[in-house]
Amino acid sequence: VHGKCGSVRVRLIPAPRGTGIVGAPVTKKLLQFAGVSDCFTCTTGHSKTRGNFMMACFNALSKTYGYLTPEFWRPTHFVPSPYQEFTDYLSAHGKDKAA
Repeated sequence: VHGKCGSVRVRLIPAPRGTGIVGAPVTKKLLQFAGVSDCFTCTTGHSKTRGNFMMACFNALSKTYGYLTPEFWRPTHFVPSPYQEFTDYLSAHGKDKAA
């Protein structure tokens, strides 16, 4: 995920579990406040301008909230197909008539 402000570009890369946040202290603080536990960061541009650097990181974070992760999916209610429904009915009632 990329974020940009001024000349600063920030790239947030998912990291394996247990890695922690790898990046500048400003990025670590922002990602910790956002609840991100494992992430690699990559910056280009004039990242000494802390305001632009923080805003670029914030823009990248705001783009991640557009992704729909599995915990936000609506529950799926599976309905048996008509073939399965009638197969169960015929197998249950077919044995009674054959006997």
